[in-house]
Amino acid sequence: MWKEVAVAALVLAASGVAWGETTDAPRFEISDDGKVVLDQQTGLQWMRCSVGQNWTGTTCTGTPSRHTWDQASNLTSNHAGLDGWRLPTVDELQGLVEYRMFNPAIDPHAFPNTPMSNFWSSSEAAYDAFYAWTVNFANGFSNWRHKRQRFESRMVRDAG
Repeated sequence: MWKEVAVAALVLAASGVAWGETTDAPRFEISDDGKVVLDQQTGLQWMRCSVGQNWTGTTCTGTPSRHTWDQASNLTSNHAGLDGWRLPTVDELQGLVEYRMFNPAIDPHAFPNTPMSNFWSSSEAAYDAFYAWTVNFANGFSNWRHKRQRFESRMVRDAG
């Protein structure tokens, strides 16, 4: 029990959040149409739904598309009237992980119905050209996976 509390305290300390701390301003700002999320900490805009899902006005529905890494890296979109969408780096994607949550380990208000599975990043594994990094939104862990495997994607863009 004490070990789990100590680990939780370390995770919170590493994330810059004090134990029991709350903030008045929410981190994520939802666009008026509900399709885009602005991360106020990073300035990045995220697609609210996973690639392949649709925004209904209240939630994300449908089955997310699963792609190989090459397919995911080549996805383009003019989502919500905005261009410049791309596959995020592993650090950007890892930044969405909500360490105080599990199954899913992501803010469910900002990103509803996010699958509890691996999501591709644009970051390739340095040691082997056949692998790239993913982030798993069931537990928040990142790991390298073979590029031929099929996983979900969430696109990002620079807000500026």
